Amino acid sequence: KGKVVKPKVVKPKRTLTPEELRAKEERMREEARRLLAEKKKAEELQRKAYAKGVLAKGRRLAAKGRFVEAIQAYQAFVQQGGFAPDSEEAYLAKFGIAEALVKAGLYQSAAKELVDILLAGPKRPFFQTAFEQLRKLRKLVNYSPPDLEELTKFFVGQFSKPFQDQYNYVLGEFYYDYNNWTKALKYLDVVSPSSMDYAKAQYLKGLVEVRNQLYKSAVGSFQRAIVATEENKSASQVADLAYLALARIAYEAGDYDAAIYYYRRVPRRSYKRATALYESAWVYFVKGDYSRALGTFHTLHSPYFKHQFYPELWILEATVYMNLCRFSYAELALARYTKDVAPLTVPLKRFLLKTVRPEEYYTALVYTLAGKKVYGLPRRLISIVLANVDFYNLYKTVKQIEREQAIMSKNAAKLGAFGAQITKKLSDLHSAVVRQTGIKIQRILRSTSGTLADYSIKFKEIEVDLQDEKLKEEERKLRALGGDKKPKKTQTAEKGGTTAIVGSDAWEWPFEGSYWSDEIGYYRAFIRDKCARK
Repeated sequence: KGKVVKPKVVKPKRTLTPEELRAKEERMREEARRLLAEKKKAEELQRKAYAKGVLAKGRRLAAKGRFVEAIQAYQAFVQQGGFAPDSEEAYLAKFGIAEALVKAGLYQSAAKELVDILLAGPKRPFFQTAFEQLRKLRKLVNYSPPDLEELTKFFVGQFSKPFQDQYNYVLGEFYYDYNNWTKALKYLDVVSPSSMDYAKAQYLKGLVEVRNQLYKSAVGSFQRAIVATEENKSASQVADLAYLALARIAYEAGDYDAAIYYYRRVPRRSYKRATALYESAWVYFVKGDYSRALGTFHTLHSPYFKHQFYPELWILEATVYMNLCRFSYAELALARYTKDVAPLTVPLKRFLLKTVRPEEYYTALVYTLAGKKVYGLPRRLISIVLANVDFYNLYKTVKQIEREQAIMSKNAAKLGAFGAQITKKLSDLHSAVVRQTGIKIQRILRSTSGTLADYSIKFKEIEVDLQDEKLKEEERKLRALGGDKKPKKTQTAEKGGTTAIVGSDAWEWPFEGSYWSDEIGYYRAFIRDKCARK
């Protein structure tokens, strides 16, 4: 007997209501969006992972000195991925290129890339790193483009206090370089005392106050700068500059003793030592302390300062000797001026008359430094140019650009359009900076020519005064003989010039032509006044 199977009853499918149908479609769309979002997220992670891999690879290549291959890797990544210039991938590649350029010593080109990274904003990952690298580069090259003003629009309160101090100091320094004193003070004032930049900030603030004749405030700023260098063990050269600034303020106020005190605070090994000695010599001269003035002149004539050029020292010495009625010594000083300084006047004038273009001034300086006499520029005058800080920074920048041009001449073709772009920018920059440097040289030499002309007039005036004083001295001797009075014989240092007292010791010796390095700055001339005083 078979089993009876009942037929399956199929219930009719219920039709969805319009509301249910819309809800279902929305769920399907939501699911599709979710799947698409996950797919995009996965692709994004893959791209970022790839980007990090490219960065790591580029960094390895750059560290090995293979900067061309590193840049090629970054460029290929951006081009093959089709990433937009403002994309995260392009940003990462740009930072990698900047790093590779730094490693290669292409500082000018790297600086431009770093500025672009900074201007992308503080929310980007390499903002702080790019800022710190750019600051290091600015110590190596003269780089302060107007674009840096754009940094003022960013808020950096989310960063650490030390970074905020660095940021504010750089902006203050930027505005100081552009002579915007108000904005410079705005940023310099907020650099905290614990910052390693505090001393420099206070020094620049003091300079701004001096320009505005706020001398009392400037003294406070310079003193705080000095204290900060001692407390933070930072920027010792700032203390030297601050001491010079305090000395100059004291001199202008007529407080010569205070000026001398501050000049003496500049350390023996400081690169500002010669400046401090030279300016203190003037203070002694104006003060009438001829003993120390002559001792300081002697110091500046020593071989330790042969790279310096102070043409008026012999004029000042002659004036001192004439005031002490030491006429033979005065004549010797004038003779040294005639031998060492006067012959420079005519060739300098001739050089200035025939040299017109700033580029020629630069070339003439380079040739003269190399020992070539093509332009007829007296080599002795080069030291005046080399001692100028603005010239030094410009010249250093020119040499850096030339080093970069030499690197790019060997590698530009391998980098295609990017290499050609760098080469063109370096060429334009080199022309611009050489022109700036030439203008600076021209101004320095023209000023020197005017100074030498003034000294020539002063030289003639002293010659006339010296002859008058010698005649008066002869008249005094004749009157003394007429009255049957023999002039008293005075002791002088024969054939050796003056006699010196070393430091605080009482040991005396004829010191013309003799120098002790450990007594530099402490010589005093021991020479008697021979004038007949009423």
